[in-house]
Amino acid sequence: MFKLNFPIEKVVPIVAYGWDDETSMRDNNTSAFNYRFVQGTEILSNHSYGRAIDINPLFNPYVKGSVVQPHGATYSPARSGTIVDKDSVVLLFEGVGWTWGGHWQNLKDYQHFERTQ
Repeated sequence: MFKLNFPIEKVVPIVAYGWDDETSMRDNNTSAFNYRFVQGTEILSNHSYGRAIDINPLFNPYVKGSVVQPHGATYSPARSGTIVDKDSVVLLFEGVGWTWGGHWQNLKDYQHFERTQ
């Protein structure tokens, strides 16, 4: 992503946020490893295994119906640092077998890339 000149606002280890994903996301922090459950479940997130990354979450929010996380986030494809379908970041991750949450059907998690196997 550095070679692609894709702007990432910050990458701070999640421990600096007390392992609090919401606080990290509100700070537009890109993060990967975080031993936590999928929200609303007792299932460990792929972040718990180091198989997921969230990039610029304020620019690339989680959206399910009227729920947008982090609070105050907006998805604006024209804004620098926003991930959009078929851009270089999506192609980079898909090229190594990861999936993008922006392609999910029941919700959109524009910040999220994961490798399930």
